[in-house]
Amino acid sequence: MLEFDSRAASLRPMEQVDRGNSALPGGHPPYEAALAVRGLVKRYGQTVAVNGADLTVGRGQVYGLLGPNGSGKTTTLSCALGLLKATSGTCTVLGVPAHKLHRTKGRVGCVFDVPALLRGHSVAQNLKYQSKLRGHRGGRGLDEALHRVGLDGFQKRRAGGLSLGQEKRLAIAGAIMGSPELVVLDEPLSGLDPMGVRGMLALLTELKDDGQTLIVSSHRLHEMQEVLTHAAVILDGEVIREAALDDYLGRPGTYEIRAQDPEAVKRGAGVVGASLLGVGPDGLLRVEAPHVNPGALAAALVESGSGLIHFTEARMGLQASFEAIVEERLSAKKAGGAA
Repeated sequence: MLEFDSRAASLRPMEQVDRGNSALPGGHPPYEAALAVRGLVKRYGQTVAVNGADLTVGRGQVYGLLGPNGSGKTTTLSCALGLLKATSGTCTVLGVPAHKLHRTKGRVGCVFDVPALLRGHSVAQNLKYQSKLRGHRGGRGLDEALHRVGLDGFQKRRAGGLSLGQEKRLAIAGAIMGSPELVVLDEPLSGLDPMGVRGMLALLTELKDDGQTLIVSSHRLHEMQEVLTHAAVILDGEVIREAALDDYLGRPGTYEIRAQDPEAVKRGAGVVGASLLGVGPDGLLRVEAPHVNPGALAAALVESGSGLIHFTEARMGLQASFEAIVEERLSAKKAGGAA
């Protein structure tokens, strides 16, 4: 995971950030989006790695860049952050053009797939080096950053003796030191065992709860569903969808129900203003009740004498939604090729 160091920074807790359009702390000019990418193209000779990507990451979002390996996620982020020169298009980070990213020093933290660590040095020495390199002033200190990533007491440990999961945590500790406004993590779950994945998700959830702006690229969609607020799907270098997480998962307020008496379900749903949508191929009744408390709906179904057996919110998982989007994309390309 190549770590962006000389120009990157870390992230200020969002409760300290003015969410309006006034001047930001430190005298920085206001910005509408933490990251804005327009018409991004990156070519390597005749190979198009990124093809006209558009992305908008709002302040305070946990934004996922989702796609299979080789889809262009890392290249897109590298261009957006000024690490690679784009063939065409524009990218701004915290309102600053990507080619002038040195102006965001101390404001952006970034970790790519393989942590760039000084393996013969201690954990504390690594973080002190990164802090000096990134120009941190105030904000999270070394001990607090290690505490946040679950590495308390590791200050004197040699970086080269850490496990892969611990290396990733150390790299993230460097990214969140100081007071960054944006943290970018490329494939943070890659190579981790189940315990490591759970620990990393817990860390991302804590950062999310702090209101910090995060961009996370991943192909581990089932796990990332737990922490994202927004996401873009990238396939073959093209962003084919960008939306809030709820738009991928389906409308809230739709329920799957199994009961002994479907007619009683219809009557009970009507009592609280819900409506029966129909019966799925699995025999589950689907009831739409976007403005009804789930407990009130369940109580009405029980009181109607429906013989309620199963009651759950009907939402598509992110993995299933992604697969449907990809299938639709491939079908459209096949149809276009046949035309």
